[in-house]
Amino acid sequence: MPSPFHHKVQQLREASTRFDPSSNALKLSLIDSISQGRIPFNETLQDYFECLLFLLAFPPDGKTEKTAEKEIGRIAGLLKKQPESVRDRFVNSGIPFCGYRAAYSHDCTRWLLAHPDCTVSIHSIEDTLFDLGTALKVTLPAQLRSATTAGWTSRELLDELMPDEKKQLSYIIHELGRLDSTPYIKDHYYEGLGIYTDITPKNKRLSKAYNRIAIPETFYHTEILKHFDVAELLDRKLPAEAELSAAEKQDLVRVIKNAMVVTERETDTTTYMLENSVRLFHLERGVSVAIYGMQANRQLPMESFIGNTMFRNGYPVAYSGGWVFGHRADFGLNIFDPYRGGESAFMVAQALRVYRQVFDIRHFQIEASQFGLDNPEGIQTGIFWFYYKLGFRPDTAALRQMAISEQKKIVLRKGYRSSEKTLLKFTESNISLKGKGPVQQGVYDITSKVKQMITRKYQGNSTEAEEACVSAFLAKTGRQDAFTKEETEVLKQVSLWAAAMNITDKKQLHLLLETVKLKPVDEYRYQATLRQFFGDKYQ
Repeated sequence: MPSPFHHKVQQLREASTRFDPSSNALKLSLIDSISQGRIPFNETLQDYFECLLFLLAFPPDGKTEKTAEKEIGRIAGLLKKQPESVRDRFVNSGIPFCGYRAAYSHDCTRWLLAHPDCTVSIHSIEDTLFDLGTALKVTLPAQLRSATTAGWTSRELLDELMPDEKKQLSYIIHELGRLDSTPYIKDHYYEGLGIYTDITPKNKRLSKAYNRIAIPETFYHTEILKHFDVAELLDRKLPAEAELSAAEKQDLVRVIKNAMVVTERETDTTTYMLENSVRLFHLERGVSVAIYGMQANRQLPMESFIGNTMFRNGYPVAYSGGWVFGHRADFGLNIFDPYRGGESAFMVAQALRVYRQVFDIRHFQIEASQFGLDNPEGIQTGIFWFYYKLGFRPDTAALRQMAISEQKKIVLRKGYRSSEKTLLKFTESNISLKGKGPVQQGVYDITSKVKQMITRKYQGNSTEAEEACVSAFLAKTGRQDAFTKEETEVLKQVSLWAAAMNITDKKQLHLLLETVKLKPVDEYRYQATLRQFFGDKYQ
């Protein structure tokens, strides 16, 4: 039989997304009642904790907000006093003073080792692709390299090279850090080891409850907004970017990165963030959106992978990415579990609004994997229709017509739901949100031409193709100055692009030349220059 605590938490869960007066009174009453009793250290505690998180992100009023904050504080205080065996029950929960266990990249782990709010150690080495000896062969000084061929296991080798267990993770990170100049090779070796880490918080800050940014004011919800004019919102002028001091920007970066750690996730845009690229916008209904680019040696060759973290009343509630290329962008968004059911459509639309206006995006595309392709959860939840309501449509005419027909059934037949077969059929195409005019060419349109050129003109010799195209491009633009390593990589891509697409217009060639200098240092100006290159004819 469920305990009284379990029953009350279930009631709170059901009431949390309702904002009528009786539901708001029930929420407050339930938290007050629970606060008078003992907190059991079982899975229901995590449910309760996530209900409180939702109420802090979507508070109906100040009293409920303060009561939820007080309960979060009580839970934190109780867990802080518990033995490790009890806190271990809540690994990866995000509850204050409870640890995390996950595998992260080399750069993310290095950042965690320097984190002021936690300690990090090796939990296990899984030898996913190869053992530690194979990885260290490429980094160790010659005098020590023989240790890698002694037949030891990864643990035995590590004990030999670094007997102090507390320093072993730092030792591996330092050794593979010798490969920083070849980051993708470094990633290959580190990820191939399959290192799982234990992250132990030193205080309550590294948790879902206390990882938040400062906001101008709290927004109190009187409803969950389900119906709104998507087109009007996308076109509604953005407010000015928030003015942040150096300390405030550093705090914002920390919260963004912490949000991934406390949810056992990692994205390239957060791990390899170019911190001076961060921009923050405070929008309506307690929504704030931060966008940011990546370090030069991690950028994509032609697109700009721009990350996005969304906040509700200061709490990170979602993250997304926009693969921006001129007037178009691929898009994907993920809402953290505790905040699903709270204005999801409005949040996605706000993210699209920021990308649309900062980068003048006129064509958004969502890949089929986001709504069901190799994604059973996407099929089960019917997320295709979520995006359909926001204005996204299949890229093929046959599937667009099929969606119109299916939508009529949903409207006319009470309780009707699209079958799994139908939803899987929709994944045969990507979906797009676009205007009525022509669609700007995408990266694939260019790279397919580049592949054809390298195959036909250079018999598949990509090195020869790069050298010839760079030489021709520089001759056409008359540029003779030196390029940095990062600029040279962009130059190769741009030169292949210009040759494959037969670009001869001098203005366009010089705009492409500008992108070579801009992309490694400022992806906002890089994209603005790309938009100049493509022109203003696209809708």
